[in-house]
Amino acid sequence: MISADTNLWEDFLLAVEEGQVVPIVGRDLLMVDTEAGPRLYHHIVAERLAAELKIPESGLPPDYDPNDVICADTNFRGDPMAINPRVVRIVKGLKVPVPEPLRQLAEIPNFRLFVSTTFDTLLEEAITQVRGRAPALVAFPAASSLTDFDEAQMERAGSLVFQIFGRVSASALFALTEGQVLEQVHDLMGAPRRPEKLINKLQESHLLMLGVSFPDWLTRFLLRLARAKPLWDSRPMMEVIADSRCSHNEFAFFLRHFSPQQSRLFAGGSPLDFVRELHQRWFERHPAAAPAVSTAASSSSGLDDKPVQMAPGSIFISYASEDRDEVFRLADGLTAAGLEVWVDRRITPGDDYRYLIERNIRECSAFIPVLSRNTQTQDARWFRKEWEQARQIAGFFFGTDRAFLFPVVVDGTPNGELIEFKHDLFQRSAARALGGTPPPELISQLDAAQKAWRRQFARV
Repeated sequence: MISADTNLWEDFLLAVEEGQVVPIVGRDLLMVDTEAGPRLYHHIVAERLAAELKIPESGLPPDYDPNDVICADTNFRGDPMAINPRVVRIVKGLKVPVPEPLRQLAEIPNFRLFVSTTFDTLLEEAITQVRGRAPALVAFPAASSLTDFDEAQMERAGSLVFQIFGRVSASALFALTEGQVLEQVHDLMGAPRRPEKLINKLQESHLLMLGVSFPDWLTRFLLRLARAKPLWDSRPMMEVIADSRCSHNEFAFFLRHFSPQQSRLFAGGSPLDFVRELHQRWFERHPAAAPAVSTAASSSSGLDDKPVQMAPGSIFISYASEDRDEVFRLADGLTAAGLEVWVDRRITPGDDYRYLIERNIRECSAFIPVLSRNTQTQDARWFRKEWEQARQIAGFFFGTDRAFLFPVVVDGTPNGELIEFKHDLFQRSAARALGGTPPPELISQLDAAQKAWRRQFARV
């Protein structure tokens, strides 16, 4: 048991320092603050799904989840496509703050690969807020062009989130029921869809399983999947498991007899307690790396007010602060497609770092002005300055096949109602990225522009 074992904490923290620990994040870390107090995200989703399906709570377990709701629907016959689109709509309309435990994990810089067993986007949002750049994203089944762990993508983005049971999407499956989980475990185990690079990475890493909350049989199965040999064989890699459900006698009994040396259960409380203790111990060892603002303050403000550094040749996104959610979704979508993107994520833009913004516009490979009804006001002075500078730079490419300006509209405003097109400020039509979802043709055009910049400046 790790709670009172100082030596084991020391060994584990050394492994984190060496970058050899992979957190496996489950639903019990998704504790979000609501007006009614802290609540688990999956229970909020389940509650809204029950209301939509007209399933009374009196017929559900006390801590019901989406699987309980779906199984209580008499019309359900196992087909995920009968339910998944409903959940997509619920999740898209659900606005919740990033859970504090996810922020605390993201603040530990030596965590680079994160495995998620949930379908939501909260972990990537936490990493983006804390680190100032979006992680690379992989989902199984695939929801993007990435289908397996990719070291190069992780290096480029600084971190990678791999969702092993899918990611909420209207175009790809994600697991909501125990039946879907069973099928995806089957696919994880078998060719040709087995993500070999991810499994190899897990087999050579220490694992930190946090609030996964799976049935006993599934937790054993996933643990074995992540190890190259039987659990009782001697191996250098350990597993630390902080999971209220897995602390039951049966699972503890199993580990004590079949993985006594390297598997450890956290006995000091809940998964949330473990993350708090890990966060505290880490920054006691690395005080100089402690966050510049308190976690509570950063939850309300989003990030430190200094823009993060931009890699030359990135795609610059300019926007009105009212479009923040759509813009961050756009940036994350482009990053997930393998593009290098930069966006100023400060809550209050201003002149404090104007020199940095101007330099970034000069050094970017493409400039995206994000247009909406929110950009049509007199208050749009900050990004209009950015756009004016970008238009001047675009003039250098006149008469060539090189594109620099890529206007994007994130709401339903017609082009004819936008100031930029009324005054012919842009020489190309705007891409439509409603809600921040980038269309494939925009991704392709930006990819060509970024590659052209790299060829010109001999960047590989």
